[in-house]
Amino acid sequence: MKKIETSASAVLSEALGAVMFGVYIGIQIYFAMTYDVRIGKVLMNLIALALIYMGLSVLSFYPERVNGLPKEICSGKIRSYTVWMVRLVKLIFTGGILFASICDALGYEIEKGYHLVVAVLILLAVIVCEARIIRILRNNRK
Repeated sequence: MKKIETSASAVLSEALGAVMFGVYIGIQIYFAMTYDVRIGKVLMNLIALALIYMGLSVLSFYPERVNGLPKEICSGKIRSYTVWMVRLVKLIFTGGILFASICDALGYEIEKGYHLVVAVLILLAVIVCEARIIRILRNNRK
């Protein structure tokens, strides 16, 4: 059985992600009722976010699958950085979708580059964590 990380920061990040997901569901329901949006569109939005969120949650339990490393190598700091990378991506993605949904519900138009900013933030989190993992792997080879 895998050890489940229960540090305060891990619990806080998971709780924050779950709260953001719940608020997104509420805003989608509000948006559908207020603006007469078809229920199929709302369900597709919710299903898409739920699948991505669950997929990232599964990856945080099996970090060796992210980098394709054997379980023996994917331990210690490598495992820690991989789990934090997945959690950061999950928080940035969920927060980005939530912010766009809030702006839609309030009637504000988001600038066209907003989604590019979210993608760059996700890419930056991945690059920083992967660079640290690669540095550890290179140091272990020597």
